[in-house]
Amino acid sequence: MTKFEPDWLTIPLFAHVKPENPYHKEQKPRILREYPAKNLHVLARAEMEPPGDKRRYILRISADDHYKLWINGIYAGQGPAPAWPEQYYYNEIDITGYLHPGKNVLAVHLYYQGLVNRVWNSGDGRFALASQVTAEIAEAVERIPLTWRYQISGAYTGKTIGYETQFLEDFDSRCWEQGWNQTDFDDTLWEPMVKAGWADYKLIKQPTKMLAVYERAPKTVEKEEGCWFVDLGREITGSLRIKALGPSGAVVEVLCGEEKNEDGSVRYAMRCGCCYREKWTLDGNICELEPYDYKGFRYAEIHFGGGVKILHVSVLVRHYPMDDSLCRLRTTDEKLAGIFDICRNTVKCSTQEAYLDCPTREKGQYLGDAVITSRSQVWLTGKTDMLRKCIDQFALTKSVCPGLLAVAPGAFMQEIADFSLLWSQLLMTDYEFTGDKGFLRRYYDTAKGIVSYFAGFQDEKGLLNQVWDKWNLVDWPENLRDDYDFNLSRPVVAKGCHNVINALYAGAVKTLTEIETILGLPVTYSFSRIKACYVNTFYRPDKKRFADSVKSTHCSLHSNLYALYFGLVPDEAVDHVAFFLEEKGFCCGVMPSYFLLKALAGAGHYEGVYRLLTNEGDHGWVNMLREGATTCFEAWGKAQKWNTSLCHPWATAPVSIVIEELAGIHPDPGEEKGYRFEPHIPDSVGQFHLTVPYGGNCYQVVKEEGDDRPFIVQLF
Repeated sequence: MTKFEPDWLTIPLFAHVKPENPYHKEQKPRILREYPAKNLHVLARAEMEPPGDKRRYILRISADDHYKLWINGIYAGQGPAPAWPEQYYYNEIDITGYLHPGKNVLAVHLYYQGLVNRVWNSGDGRFALASQVTAEIAEAVERIPLTWRYQISGAYTGKTIGYETQFLEDFDSRCWEQGWNQTDFDDTLWEPMVKAGWADYKLIKQPTKMLAVYERAPKTVEKEEGCWFVDLGREITGSLRIKALGPSGAVVEVLCGEEKNEDGSVRYAMRCGCCYREKWTLDGNICELEPYDYKGFRYAEIHFGGGVKILHVSVLVRHYPMDDSLCRLRTTDEKLAGIFDICRNTVKCSTQEAYLDCPTREKGQYLGDAVITSRSQVWLTGKTDMLRKCIDQFALTKSVCPGLLAVAPGAFMQEIADFSLLWSQLLMTDYEFTGDKGFLRRYYDTAKGIVSYFAGFQDEKGLLNQVWDKWNLVDWPENLRDDYDFNLSRPVVAKGCHNVINALYAGAVKTLTEIETILGLPVTYSFSRIKACYVNTFYRPDKKRFADSVKSTHCSLHSNLYALYFGLVPDEAVDHVAFFLEEKGFCCGVMPSYFLLKALAGAGHYEGVYRLLTNEGDHGWVNMLREGATTCFEAWGKAQKWNTSLCHPWATAPVSIVIEELAGIHPDPGEEKGYRFEPHIPDSVGQFHLTVPYGGNCYQVVKEEGDDRPFIVQLF
């Protein structure tokens, strides 16, 4: 394997900076120094002339924050996936098919955002490019030298949106280097890039694939005088491509949004807090809009004045590779079909170079969200590569806190106790799908370290008492906590013991014990002792339910769903708690619905699972469909949160629930085929055909109208 040990290059503006790392505990904030630029777009080119033989040409490339690559004017990829410099990614691309005899040009559009947020590890002063082309035949490897020349682009301006998530792109074609990525472009006036002497990256090959990026036509385009209205048919993640002709200085206004206003116009000031309103200034010739960053949207309006002609509009879609044909549901149950469809589209839109919480407001990988999204994504694709990258990136945060951070990677440091205690669920998802004990063993110390960290908050009874240095979430938004009876103040939670944090801690101990048993290691903590302490403290025998805190008599949904999910409920109360949860329904946020439905299934209440999954009340996926969803919402309805994202994959529990609890495919490394088949498809569903990729094979669960029992077949 060819080693990638490149010289990192930058521009003179960043040649002598002293980068710094943003790492800190959330409650001990630090301010990064100001660096020379923000929202910096740099175009760079390098020429190469390959020998005329039958070698393979491999490009290894990385950049900080990001690059987009063209070879001889043809788009060839972008990356790397966001990461921290201690373990930074590079991409390996076979470029043989892009090359021709004679002069060839590699062109990259580099970007340094300079903001402290959840997207990139930016704002740290690191702006650089690393590249290497090798010609390889048999065992012979020849390195082809590259000399990069650059120019700063002044075509992009704009204010920030979201949580300082991205810059809007007011694009000025008059300041754009037309044809800059073509072989015949004259770059003799461009300056050479210089060595980044400060470069401190430790490079590894990116463990995931590069993004799928492709162009497609809108579903409809309504053309009126001075305005085109574009409907993509469903929410996508990507950007508009527009070609126009008009006088130099003429302005085209581009508005994008996830939904329409009552008058039919695009709601560009979106619920989630992003305002997708941008302007494009024409240069007097036929020109194209050159978007760099991406958005989550469905609708667009293009406004233009006299003398301007819009010649073409399309959309450039981007997401992590996902073959829609691998996992699909065909059923006569229209509600179930609709729910599965919006969940699948949500996973596609939000799985970018990480498991994003949403592709609009934050664009960050949150640990708790990823527990649900990852399981959905593994089922939909049959692959665990993105899951493993996610596990690893959160494990790296133990250098900041052994109890882990809530967001990784990125420069924004946030800590949520609930999420940290769920990290081992990610690890067990990988083991259930792969049976790989080696991978499990590699991250065992992290799982043990999390429990050890939280054990430091135990009182003399063994309960967690005021986990003060991380946010105690319970649920989000606050109005969906079912009147949880404990003061969840921020940044420091109130003194005392409350239920959910202790249920999650008991769950983390239980999962650690399972990992130790699988690996044949000594058991570190006594789950039975912690369970007994939890039950003695929070269980109310007269009600056969669990209360919210030591002193409380209030029994919220949340205090009972995690107890049932993690097997903390006394045997005599299991049905009582399950019926209580069924009766309460989804009086919670969307994220806990996964644990609620899994808990009910674990208690054998499959009819309740289906009934809640397809309920037609205001709290359910049918309500999202009723409100026009093509992706899952952050809350059960658009108005149930003050800044609702309309594409939020923590709401994709139905993917796992339909496959595992209804169709009955349970991943199980202890079984000969790697799964158990225990279907519970209600008779009322009628026809049900589910195709699922699993373990390198593809299976189909079939139930026809009137069948007593579904069956499973291996397709390939």
